[in-house]
Amino acid sequence: MNDFLDDELKQMEERESSGEELITEAISLSDPIKSLSKGCLSLQEDTSLREVVNQFQIKNIGCAILTKDGKISGIFTERDILLNVLGRKLDLEKEIVKDFMTKNPQVLLPTDPVSFALNKMVDGGFRNIPIVDEKRKPIGQISILDVVHHLGQYFHEEILNLPPEPLRKQNRREGG
Repeated sequence: MNDFLDDELKQMEERESSGEELITEAISLSDPIKSLSKGCLSLQEDTSLREVVNQFQIKNIGCAILTKDGKISGIFTERDILLNVLGRKLDLEKEIVKDFMTKNPQVLLPTDPVSFALNKMVDGGFRNIPIVDEKRKPIGQISILDVVHHLGQYFHEEILNLPPEPLRKQNRREGG
């Protein structure tokens, strides 16, 4: 058992002495959402389902922001495909995404804090939220996985140092 602890301490000391930083910029829950925002797939709401599915596959994403006259009109995700499209024997070339999208989705501004985004996602049961400018033009999107991934990077030491099974009985949770 002491060998295991010695190995852990040695790894920690090596990591500290190397001066290697895994993260260059940390976020807090009060930071603006633009610190996590990434680009988005923005398509016209009259795009065929075939084209949307093709774009999902090409870009390896699962969310499209739909627009009409340059402003957001809806959102279409992998979940919409599973719940509304699959099993209905539709002609994907003829069907348009407007008929299957979630209309008027909740949106965020780039200055909204991360905590506000998390609250919206949890309360609304969303996994993706579009980010728009003042004119409701889509400029990005954020997913719950983006937030979890970033927090995992920020708290990597705490997460990696949790034992798979505690050595002693604990009365309350410890760590992440």
